[in-house]
Amino acid sequence: MLEVRSLDAHYGQAHILHGVAFALAERERIAVLGRNGAGKSTLLKSLMNAGPTVRGEVVLDGKPLGRTSASDRVRLGLSLVPEDRRIFTHITVAENIRLAQQGTERKAGLPTLAEVVAMFPMLKDLVTRMGGQLSGGQQQMLAVARSIAARPRLMLLDEPTEGLAPVIVEDMAAKVVQACEAYGTALVLAEQNIWFARQCTSRVMLLDSGSLVFSGSWAEFDASGALVERYLAV
Repeated sequence: MLEVRSLDAHYGQAHILHGVAFALAERERIAVLGRNGAGKSTLLKSLMNAGPTVRGEVVLDGKPLGRTSASDRVRLGLSLVPEDRRIFTHITVAENIRLAQQGTERKAGLPTLAEVVAMFPMLKDLVTRMGGQLSGGQQQMLAVARSIAARPRLMLLDEPTEGLAPVIVEDMAAKVVQACEAYGTALVLAEQNIWFARQCTSRVMLLDSGSLVFSGSWAEFDASGALVERYLAV
């Protein structure tokens, strides 16, 4: 489904990603681990064409995306849930969810508001509340729900557990897996919480200083015990 070839990314003169390459199959879910500053968020934004200057190729269904805009990538089925959530604070939860469906070309088969809320019951009593009135955990759940409402082929999920209580992290892991399985959504998850990443994905990549230093299954990751100490320990 998705192939990334020799991807370099820059912010001005700062060279963030160095020759990153990987492939993602339809419905596959993969985690991207790394310390702060490793390039995880830049990778997701590069796939979405949402900020960095990118060299290399991002290929979807055998077709290079080239300079395809972020909005057009949404129409092709990509969806980015950024680290800072970017929900609309001046409209309601229901309006946030419905608005996400306007950016996709797919109109048939989209989940209804009731179906989305049923999948994310934390939002059940909040549909008429303004986005800015939600707690951090509620806002994060809304950001994920809003992405799923568009039924993307590929969801790019950036650090969803940051600052959240453990009980919300556990619930979110279950909801992310449930949503991806229900709608056939592939996932690239940038995360530092190894437990959460393990619950949501079957494969893991490890970034260090913008370079890919490991790619494999969780079993292979576990067998390389030195990886955590070398690339993830603070």
